[in-house]
Amino acid sequence: MSALVRSVRVMSDGRGNRKMKQARRDARRAKKRRVDAVPEPPPDDRSLISFAMENPWGLLMFASAKVEAAKPDPFSNWRSDQRTSVDFGHRLQNFLNAPHSESALFVALFGELLDDQELQQRYRVALDAYQGPLPPWVAGLREVEVHRAVRHSYVLGDFDELWIGARLADGREATCVIRMEHLEDSEIVDADLWLDAIDIHMRRSSNADFTTVDMRLADARAWIERSLQQKFVFRETATWPGCRPLVRWLVGHMPEGGDGYQWSGSAWGSGRELADEFFACEAGAGFDRRDHLLLLTDLMESGTGDPLRWSARRVEHVLESSTLHDHSLKVLLEVPALLRAFIPFAHQRSGVREGLTAEALAALEESQKGDGLSVAG
Repeated sequence: MSALVRSVRVMSDGRGNRKMKQARRDARRAKKRRVDAVPEPPPDDRSLISFAMENPWGLLMFASAKVEAAKPDPFSNWRSDQRTSVDFGHRLQNFLNAPHSESALFVALFGELLDDQELQQRYRVALDAYQGPLPPWVAGLREVEVHRAVRHSYVLGDFDELWIGARLADGREATCVIRMEHLEDSEIVDADLWLDAIDIHMRRSSNADFTTVDMRLADARAWIERSLQQKFVFRETATWPGCRPLVRWLVGHMPEGGDGYQWSGSAWGSGRELADEFFACEAGAGFDRRDHLLLLTDLMESGTGDPLRWSARRVEHVLESSTLHDHSLKVLLEVPALLRAFIPFAHQRSGVREGLTAEALAALEESQKGDGLSVAG
């Protein structure tokens, strides 16, 4: 429920509906982005060697999910399905008691993906002492090469996808895709693996609402590492946070010393300059500058902080947040009307296409529905 609705004590299920719609949008985007489903290994160890030879990245994803599932789950009391986790100490002891090639596969994988340094070192020591055969890519896991990073950016600034190109020791490539949302902070909201080389996806990228450019590997590492520090994952997907250990492992093979995510700011300079122009134009002439300047400033600084670009998701986000609670009720009631006038004004100056403007305005109208009541401007 939006801060506006709370201010006038109007109870609405609008926020819940928007959350459900956002979840459906995320699911559609994830399905669209996935080029090929990562196969899972067979249910027993009998065919693991052949599977590992054919699907190295699939086995890495599977092992990553096992490592993630073994971590303490702060939301376990609220889950209808309980996670099953691996006892890594017990599994290592079984390998030491009776080493064989199938179990050595997972010793190698867990020796890379575990973030418990003491346990990881025990796995690595056990693998180094193993004298049996291993597929070349498994034996060379520590030599994985992360060779390219690409920033795939949404024109309205809500999110970026970082594409990380990686190559195993036997030459087989994959692309790790990390989706980062910037509406509150740079937060990882999804990650997945494409079973194709990153160069292939660069050639396929042609969406007019996105820009796709190379970025320094060190900068990509700084972006991702900061977001990996988040303690809780509130929005889970089919592959996130299951592939978090895999993401962390790949990031560890990227150079350090880069610059983290920073909003580049508006080409129009200060928000005050833009506000002055808005209140002086026909669209803003109907608002009292004394009452609305501070409110407009807060709105411009909300979400991504870019005053010139407004997505439907950003509109929903600002109406659901508590960032506007310091304003009087009289001014709060003007928020929908103010945004309805300001968004087309801002998009005209930033060159955002009309279809995206219409989506933002539709989200604004939808936010006011609920129980037959609306907060009108």
